[in-house]
Amino acid sequence: MQNERSIASFIVLTFAISWAFFIPTFLTWIGVTTPIGGDGYNGFASFASTFGPLIAALFLLGRKGGWQAAWALIKSGFDFRMKPLVLVAAFLLPIALAGLAVALVSVSGIDELPGSMVPQDLGYPAIIWLIPAFLSMMVFGGGQEEFGWRGYAQRPMQTRLGFVWGSLLLGAIWGLWHLPLWIMPGDPHIYIPFTVFVIFTMAFSVQMLWLFELSGYRLSVPWIMHGVQNTVLVVLPVYRLDADGPQTGLYLYVVLNIVVAALMTFARKRR
Repeated sequence: MQNERSIASFIVLTFAISWAFFIPTFLTWIGVTTPIGGDGYNGFASFASTFGPLIAALFLLGRKGGWQAAWALIKSGFDFRMKPLVLVAAFLLPIALAGLAVALVSVSGIDELPGSMVPQDLGYPAIIWLIPAFLSMMVFGGGQEEFGWRGYAQRPMQTRLGFVWGSLLLGAIWGLWHLPLWIMPGDPHIYIPFTVFVIFTMAFSVQMLWLFELSGYRLSVPWIMHGVQNTVLVVLPVYRLDADGPQTGLYLYVVLNIVVAALMTFARKRR
């Protein structure tokens, strides 16, 4: 089990690795000309930075316990020995919440959300496109972060701070880690108020920890949930890609996630 010092080292190293990729983008943002930059580099920075939590976790585990400890973390993501209902919930919960938010927005007319971002002229069923899209999100599009956040840091933080504060604090750190995306030209995060985004990551962290705990701390659960979460917002976008007016649909979606996180906390206390 990691101690407080190793968790602090993990957080610092994760931010250092990930944010280092954004240095040229940040310098351009404040008006300093750099030899590298532009849309091509910004896309590379967004992609490469997502591996910071994984790299930090593997480095710290390898330094302390050798390659066996680092490999054990990787293998833990492929452990599916849990109640099938927990695995089903990991898949369906992000889809259900996004679908409910989109449905409520559509029925009430409180916002105008963009339609599905799945290409319309595929010539084959959309599910065939979605399967590799989901796998890409799992491996390259953010899901792999969970080997660091939940795989390395979550359990010792829960042991030290408890279920609620351990998940909320990690969720806040996770949200803050995304901050450089708000200086990336054209990145969809710029349309989301940063504070609202951090509130969402905190609520989603509670949800992931609850199912993570129910699975017996099988890392496959948060890994799947994160991959599904990032994929479903392509199919069911809950925010508008413009800066005009309030993101009412997004606010509704975040409120739904907060409610579910609160219900999970209550159910856990009852159990």
